[in-house]
Amino acid sequence: MVRAQAALTRSGSGSTLKGVKGLVALVVAAVAALALAHDRPHADATACGIPTTAPIWVDYAGHSAPIIPKPGMILAVSSGTVVPAELRTAGAATVFFDLHLNDRVGTTAKPADPATIPDKAKRLFDFAVSVSGCDHPLIAENELFGAQTPTPWSDTNAQYRANVLLLLLQELGKLGATPAITIANPPYTGGEAADWWRAAAKAAILIRQVYFTAPGPKGLFKLGPEAASRSMRKGMRGLVAHFSEIGIPASRVALELQFQSAAGQGGRQGLQPRSAWLEIVKLEALAARQVAADMKISGIWSWGWPSFSTAGDDPDKAAAACVYLWARDSRLCDGPTLAGPGFNTSLTEGQISLPKAVRCTFGTQALLKSDVGRAASLTGDLNSAATALLGRTVLRAEEPVDTNTVLAAERAIVRDRFGGSGVRYRAALGAAQITLADARKIITDRLARDRVEERFRPPAATAGQIEAFRSTYAATSVRLVSAQPAAPWLGDASRGFAVETIAPEQAFTLPQGKRTTIDTIDGRFAVRALGPPLPLLALAPQSAIAVARGVLGRFAKDAVYQRWLVAHENVLIAKALCARDDVPAKGDVDLTAWAPFLGS
Repeated sequence: MVRAQAALTRSGSGSTLKGVKGLVALVVAAVAALALAHDRPHADATACGIPTTAPIWVDYAGHSAPIIPKPGMILAVSSGTVVPAELRTAGAATVFFDLHLNDRVGTTAKPADPATIPDKAKRLFDFAVSVSGCDHPLIAENELFGAQTPTPWSDTNAQYRANVLLLLLQELGKLGATPAITIANPPYTGGEAADWWRAAAKAAILIRQVYFTAPGPKGLFKLGPEAASRSMRKGMRGLVAHFSEIGIPASRVALELQFQSAAGQGGRQGLQPRSAWLEIVKLEALAARQVAADMKISGIWSWGWPSFSTAGDDPDKAAAACVYLWARDSRLCDGPTLAGPGFNTSLTEGQISLPKAVRCTFGTQALLKSDVGRAASLTGDLNSAATALLGRTVLRAEEPVDTNTVLAAERAIVRDRFGGSGVRYRAALGAAQITLADARKIITDRLARDRVEERFRPPAATAGQIEAFRSTYAATSVRLVSAQPAAPWLGDASRGFAVETIAPEQAFTLPQGKRTTIDTIDGRFAVRALGPPLPLLALAPQSAIAVARGVLGRFAKDAVYQRWLVAHENVLIAKALCARDDVPAKGDVDLTAWAPFLGS
């Protein structure tokens, strides 16, 4: 560890390391060694009024922010001793928010000499102790420069990153502080940068600033409470997941919500009227609370309450701060009273409130966790299972299928696929981990899908497509049959050529000339074989063309169905309310792909 520290110091005072990669690797190695050396929990934070359980809520209260301290609050301040002491007297805990990180470590273009950092860290630590009144303070550094910079880094940027780690872990951590650092820009986490971020997460809490831009506050308000809340939660979850993807636990990540009023700085962004802004503030607080609970992050911080400039002056700041505090804990402020007339006081609108057994609701329709779990035993993962059941929800609403039709289709499957043996059929279901009830639901899906597809009238196949089909499927078996009623596997006709793999298998084994009633996946039909089975190539050209046109038409209907299904799924997704916002992905997942014997 001593050699690693010395090497870093020499780099900052004139010695040259061979290439940026060497410096980055050295920094990460140094941090790993330091993490082992200081691998101990920080001193009990409860002595300074900060709970040890997550998430913690921290609000910036410096620079005359309109926040009235109450017991249970954690307030961040940047200077002074009198005001922070008054905050603590009122029952709040205080932490130090350092607005001058660049004075400690330099910038990406001009990093500080790392030899100066230990002394700067000691002075910073002592100042934080005096401000926070805590001998082992929580110190948040604002903010990391160049978080979005991809590797390879320049020599100066690499040294800047090394300085940040030296300050956060080696020095502040060694002195007993709990460091944190805010991050404004989307962090680049590829390549060697991922190692730096993992090291930084060991050294400090990563506080990711939250900005809503697409849509922004005005767009969010127009969406309404449900869609706006879902959009905000989705955005926050994505910020945390970006770190999780490289192995950083959510417990090492916090979110910082922005409530500035100056244009172009995030926050209000000109949203009017006042009631609309207060509505978004409320919904943002509730969204953050839900995400924090679901993802088990370190905490939620808020920024932007003071006015640092004339442009940031906002007569609604006090009401907004009060609404924010009230939304997460009604004991902290009387939000409805300060908000005044026109403010929507509901704390349930747009929020996730589902029975424990329900994964999603789509209006009046529900998707049960148990159904998704059973489907996942077939597909192998919950996501594809949920998509399959989203499609089922669409089909049930569009094409209800009666029980008798489903049972007739099941009898056809038992006869054609299992020689009429119910024992063999149930054994196949058991091997595929499918219950009898679920098998019938899968059969229902298929019947409903076929009925939907029959609605479509896609463009006829071209001559080139027909010729390619005749060449590719020349050996496919076909048989001239009649059917009552008209059968979908005959192109909705009562007479035509049954095609292997599309028509029921029994159509190819019936005695010629004899009318026989058969159960199929599409229902019950009276079928008469009008000729022997033949390969497609044996048909007269016009007959072969008719067969090709019919099959290609079926394929075209399937393509139309894919577009139709996604359009209808989008309607459901727009009104979906799902646990943890885990909305099923749209698409066509046909469960018969895992149980072909239940399909046609």
